[in-house]
Amino acid sequence: MDGPRPTPTAEALALEARRGSVPAFETLVARHEAGLFRFLYQRTRDAGLAEDLVQEAFLRAWQKLELYDPRWRFSTWLYTLAANLSVSAHRARGRDPELEGAPSEAEGCSAEPDPAHVAAQADEGRALWDFAAGVLRDEERSALWLRYAEERSMEEIGAILGRPTVTTRVLLFRARARLAEALAEAGARPHSRSPLTLGTFASPLAAPPSGGPS
Repeated sequence: MDGPRPTPTAEALALEARRGSVPAFETLVARHEAGLFRFLYQRTRDAGLAEDLVQEAFLRAWQKLELYDPRWRFSTWLYTLAANLSVSAHRARGRDPELEGAPSEAEGCSAEPDPAHVAAQADEGRALWDFAAGVLRDEERSALWLRYAEERSMEEIGAILGRPTVTTRVLLFRARARLAEALAEAGARPHSRSPLTLGTFASPLAAPPSGGPS
């Protein structure tokens, strides 16, 4: 008796979809829709806009499947399309998502616990990401989310954000430093009795806001 068929990879499904298989593409949508929504929501902080961008990203992916290179993870390619759409949406709204100046090599790392790592690990991390929305630039927040919430490599993050790997490392450094500084100013240290503490943060991987994909 034959065993269960192995689950096809996203890359294999993308190649099937490129040959015209609608069911294969529908499987890709089902696999990636929720994660893509969370990524775009972290960039936009607007559930309605994030949902629209998710749909537009999948439409673009379907239209551009002939350009997909299977040497890349499909999710990296998809997120790159989505990130570009997000940048366009920000610019249409009059916002500039470009990265500001990089910190010098002489800048030291904060002595505070890495807040981005805490956000990705803690059971109560969602409020930290909400706090980060008021502190970090869109690209910084996206880099942190991809690194700590989705555990993507520097190379993948750079590809998604359209940045060289070295610039991506600088981007993450700046984002962690800014967030640590802001948390320190707000009194958000472990075991602190301040109303704003790391212990109050909800999981960053919790369900997206109402209105988004489930």
